[in-house]
Amino acid sequence: MKHDHSLIGEHAIKPMEILLVEDGWTDARVTIYAVRRSQVHHRLTLVRSVSEAISFLRQEGIFARAPRPDLLLLDMMLPDGTGLDVLQFLSEAQEADFDLPRITTVVLTASNDANLRVQCQDLCVSDFMNKPVREADFMRVIRDHKRLMVHTTPVLAGA
Repeated sequence: MKHDHSLIGEHAIKPMEILLVEDGWTDARVTIYAVRRSQVHHRLTLVRSVSEAISFLRQEGIFARAPRPDLLLLDMMLPDGTGLDVLQFLSEAQEADFDLPRITTVVLTASNDANLRVQCQDLCVSDFMNKPVREADFMRVIRDHKRLMVHTTPVLAGA
């Protein structure tokens, strides 16, 4: 059977580009599962350190062809620094480089540290999700950031 690909193109919905920065395999798998269960049309890239996240965002090295993420899911405790290092890089890059659009950033944390939350908010964090990430929490973030709703499946577009 021949497939008609003429409908792909102008009617295709661009997937939400998600960058997950998480060094723990268990937390990464739980988060990926929650994102998949949400039925949001997406493409997810997992990196496991501050240096990989910054290379991805700069589109350097093996990430030279990396897409610009629409959503950054960011763990705070990483092997070569903290999520605050990534947030600081983003803040400085967005001030210096007008080609880097604002990225909706969600911190993944098991901590209730009020000081950490203030630091993150000062660096333009959009939201926080408690670890382990649950599908309902992910959907709340998507609903709170309606500009991302264009990436959802038609069933969820009305959610």
